[in-house]
Amino acid sequence: MRRVIVLLLVSVLALGAVGCGSSKSSSTPSGGAGTSQTHFAKTKFVLHAGLAFGAFHRWIYKPFKAGDFSHPFRHKLTIVKALLAASFIHHEVVLARADARHSRLLSKVVLPLLGISGAILAIRAAIAAHHAPSASNVSSANSAISSVKSDSSAAGQPIQETTAGAHV
Repeated sequence: MRRVIVLLLVSVLALGAVGCGSSKSSSTPSGGAGTSQTHFAKTKFVLHAGLAFGAFHRWIYKPFKAGDFSHPFRHKLTIVKALLAASFIHHEVVLARADARHSRLLSKVVLPLLGISGAILAIRAAIAAHHAPSASNVSSANSAISSVKSDSSAAGQPIQETTAGAHV
C-alpha cells in the first residue's frame, strides 16, 4: 500500500513538473508567429484540461458517487488519492485557464475554469478536514467541466479526458 501511495505521488509530481513552465507568449508584428502561438496555446489547453478533467472523474467524482468519502477512516487510500488529485487538478486548471486566455476561440471557457478551481479548492478543504465533500461542490465542478468541454468542442478543440495511468 505504501508503494502505491509513493508511485501515485511520484506520478502526480512528475505530471505537475511537465506542466510547469511559462505560459507567457510574446507577440510579434507578423501574423504568422501569433497564429502559431495561438495554436500552441490551444494544444496546451487541451492537454491540461484533459488531464485535470480525467483526474477529477477518476479520483474524486467516481469515489464520491460510490460513497467512499463517507467513511474517512475506512478509505484512507481513497482520501490520500483525492487530496493529491485535487492539488493536481487545481494546478492543471490554472494552466489551462492561462492557455485559454491566449486564444480568442477559447475565451468563453475562462470563467467556467475559474468556477472549477473554486469548487476543487472547496472539495480539497473538505477532504483535508476529514469531511465528505458537499454534493453541491462536486456537482458544480462536474457541470462546469461539462460546460468547458462543450464550449471547447464548439470552438473546434474537443477535450479528451485522460489520466496518467492510461498511458502506462
